[in-house]
Amino acid sequence: MEECMNFNMRKANRVLNKLYDGYLQSCGLNGGQFTVLRIVNRMKTTTNSELQEVMLIDQTTLSRNLKPLIRDGFIEVRPGKDLRVKILSLTPAGKQLYIDGRKCWQKAQKNVRQRLGEKSTEQIIAASMLVAGLMS
Repeated sequence: MEECMNFNMRKANRVLNKLYDGYLQSCGLNGGQFTVLRIVNRMKTTTNSELQEVMLIDQTTLSRNLKPLIRDGFIEVRPGKDLRVKILSLTPAGKQLYIDGRKCWQKAQKNVRQRLGEKSTEQIIAASMLVAGLMS
């Protein structure tokens, strides 16, 4: 029977999510929230639609990760020129949470890389980038 790439990628993704969430939990974050902080930190200011495009996720998933970060004062929301557009940026508390979260994330990265080995890690990253490129 032919292996299903979708099933295997989803299963591997669930394992990675649990591993990273375990490390990020001590910072009060999950992997999705940390990813949002990381991207907003890198972009300085962005919009919901830009985040969706970069993360390749739908609005519902993005909202699920954004809401607690906005509610708790880590991400500031300002109106854009078009009222449908919201400008997002990190608050000072959000920048600090990102710095703290990055330390937890680095521990998760180190653990996963050690367990998989550098060659497998690089192959998995390359393969996942190829798969993500299918959306183009």
